[in-house]
Amino acid sequence: METALERGRLRVVIATIVINVVAVSLLTFAPWSDWRTGAALNIVDNCLLVGFAVVRRDALLARLLLFGLVVGFAELPADAWLVDYTHTLDYSIGGGPMIWRSPVWMPLAWEVVAVQFGYIGLRLWERFGKLGLLMIGLLGAINIPFYEEMARRIHWWQYTGCRMISLTPWYIILGEFGIALAFALLARTLRHGSPRVAVVAGVAGGISIFACYTVAFFITDRLIP
Repeated sequence: METALERGRLRVVIATIVINVVAVSLLTFAPWSDWRTGAALNIVDNCLLVGFAVVRRDALLARLLLFGLVVGFAELPADAWLVDYTHTLDYSIGGGPMIWRSPVWMPLAWEVVAVQFGYIGLRLWERFGKLGLLMIGLLGAINIPFYEEMARRIHWWQYTGCRMISLTPWYIILGEFGIALAFALLARTLRHGSPRVAVVAGVAGGISIFACYTVAFFITDRLIP
C-alpha cells in the first residue's frame, strides 16, 4: 500500500508540472492573459494536490502542502527585496490585488513549486544520493526559469536592469539552483515529521529563497565586471 501511495503521489506531482508547462506555453497565445490566469492555474494545481491528499489520506503530501504554503508567505520579503532594492522585478504588468509587493496568487505559486521540487528532490536524493541532489538543482535551474522566460509574454511579471539571457536574469538561474536544493533538503525532514516541523521547514524555505537570490544577485550583477 505504501508503494502504491508513493507511486500515486509521484504521478500527481509530475502531473502538475506537465499541466503548468503546457498551460503556460498555450497562454503565450492569449493576449488577454494577466494575474487571473496565474491565479487560476495555481488553483487547479492545488485542487489536484489537495484532492489527492484528502482522498488517499496522504499525510506526507499534506505536510508538503503545509510546508509549501508557509514557504509562499515566508518568500514575500524576497519578492519585496527584488522589487524595491534591486529594482529588477516588476509585477505591474499583471495587474490585480497585491500582498505587500507580490501578486495575491504568488504564495500559492511558491507553494506548488515547493511541493514539486521538494518531493521530486526528496525522491531523487533517496534514490541516487548526492547525484540526485545535483539533478534536482539542475532541474530547478532549467524548469523554473522557463516560467521566468514566459512571464513577460503572458503578462505576469518582467525583469529589467540586470544581466539576462533572453528574458531571464542570470541571478534567477543561479538562485533557482540553490532553491531547488534547499527544498529537497528540507523535504527530507517531512518524511516522518509533524505539522510543526512542516511550518518550521517552510519558514526555513522562505529564508533560503531570500538567501539564494541575494547571493546569486551579488555574484552575477555586482562581483562579475
